[in-house]
Amino acid sequence: MALSPDAATVFQTDVYRAAYRRHFGAGKRFHTLRVRMGSQVSAIAGSDPNTQTERDSATAFLITRGHLLRQLEWWGAGIHDIGGASSDSPRAASALWREIERLAARHDGAHLAQVDARSALIGLAQSSGWQIEEAETCPVLALPGSWPNYIALLGKNMREQIRRYPKRLAKQFSVSYELARSEEQVQHALADLFRLHGKRWRARGQTGVLAPPRRQRFHQEVCRAFLWRGWLRLWTLRCDGQAACVLLCYCYAGRYYFFIGGFEPELIRWSVGTCLFARVLQQAIEEGAYEFDFLRGSEEYKYRFGAVDRAYKTLSLFHPTARGHLLRRKMQCETVFMQRLHEKFSAAHAGKSS
Repeated sequence: MALSPDAATVFQTDVYRAAYRRHFGAGKRFHTLRVRMGSQVSAIAGSDPNTQTERDSATAFLITRGHLLRQLEWWGAGIHDIGGASSDSPRAASALWREIERLAARHDGAHLAQVDARSALIGLAQSSGWQIEEAETCPVLALPGSWPNYIALLGKNMREQIRRYPKRLAKQFSVSYELARSEEQVQHALADLFRLHGKRWRARGQTGVLAPPRRQRFHQEVCRAFLWRGWLRLWTLRCDGQAACVLLCYCYAGRYYFFIGGFEPELIRWSVGTCLFARVLQQAIEEGAYEFDFLRGSEEYKYRFGAVDRAYKTLSLFHPTARGHLLRRKMQCETVFMQRLHEKFSAAHAGKSS
């Protein structure tokens, strides 16, 4: 099944956006732009309509950030790894882009990050004189129809590891693989995830991206909502009853997303990450998913599982005014800071599945 680069993602659903707005909406203005060919454009500030689009239609969700310097960006920027808009046709995408430009004209600048390089928005932005820059790649694994077929695609060393490591682990510990299926199980699994993820960061004298209470409350809300819609895949590997590795994934429209994980550093020699990833990938294939998106970060373990890079772009436009120039410099500093932070975060994950 081919993935449309302009298809809606799990991060554009009404559930995810509503949670983002509740937890991170202070000081921001929210916009929904919707085009239905043959009808009027709906540009509704602060609305939260159904995300299902009709034939030959397009939708974008954006926010205004800042008061002195007004910046336009994707709804959810800074939390999720994929931006962009959904559209059913090039004609609808073109009409939607005109509405994005009209909205951007009321700002000092626009910074639309992490857009799939295959998206129709890239060419439209380039023709409009926007700056197009490389964004961080997202390694993606195309899933075959069966687990044996997947194993056959791997390199010899990885094939042996996936077969041998779980057996080795089971000889040393009492092992269980648990998929959270109730709110109580979600609560316990998230508590383990926050603890394990933070444990490695604290060893480096830092707190980690999951440490802030507001972020934890956000993920708790999203996971509860996704659980009842069948979109949550929150897995825990336990050794002798204790959480050794937790992987937070989502499954939406046949596509898996690996959002974040944590593992017990003291068990790194037992390759608990490889063991749990193998179980999650097998489950994804058996469910009929066609793609496993590892999201941002070029950590080596993703490629050992067979992922290949998918290119992303960032679209920017800053107005030739004093405020526009100041916003450009501000965004350049923020981008450098976030890149360094993510590089450090990625390095902290280097041993996850070894």
